[in-house]
Amino acid sequence: LRILSFRWEEELTRRLSLESMVETLREEAQEAEALQEELNEKIERLKAELVVFKGLMSDPMTDLDTKIQEKAMKVDMDICRRIDITAKLCDVAQQRNSEDVSKIFQVASKKKERKLTSDDDLSEQDGDNGRFSDDEVSCSLNITDEMKRMFNQLRETFDFDDDCDSLTWEENEETLLLWEDFTNCNPSIDLQGEEENLGNLIHETESFFKTRDKEYQETIGQIEV
Repeated sequence: LRILSFRWEEELTRRLSLESMVETLREEAQEAEALQEELNEKIERLKAELVVFKGLMSDPMTDLDTKIQEKAMKVDMDICRRIDITAKLCDVAQQRNSEDVSKIFQVASKKKERKLTSDDDLSEQDGDNGRFSDDEVSCSLNITDEMKRMFNQLRETFDFDDDCDSLTWEENEETLLLWEDFTNCNPSIDLQGEEENLGNLIHETESFFKTRDKEYQETIGQIEV
């Protein structure tokens, strides 16, 4: 009986010990489940924050890409149209020079007629010369207005925001003197001066577009950085 009681006590002790261990494991399992749920909540919250962060980052990147594309497109358009602008200026210069040459020959022929006519004819020719001078001034004003109209059209076409005073065609004493009566001036000198003015104007226009092109490239570089 003593042996049986001793064994029963050992079995009871083992059973109580095992029950205690099982209870401990159950508590640990419950704690682990609670921690797992907390971790799952944190993961879901981090996923939501990541989605929001990606959205916030994608908007500025999209805006930057759009700005870069717009700048690049505008630069390409300016570069392509610069050739057309130079060609238009050259056409205006050629037209003006051809009109200058025709006027010079007309003035020379009228000078010869003056020497061969009488005093009465001279007075009539003086009146004609006065009318011719008026025609020259009118032609000068028309070409000046045409230059102004062309540059205003170019401003509207390219949406210039810069200070383009160097490209403005102004009516001043110098431009009007180029179209005055040729009787008191050397035609070759006048033509040379006009060609230089037109050449300078074309050169200034090309320099202006080169400067704008450089500024666009710098702006694109800053945006990309």
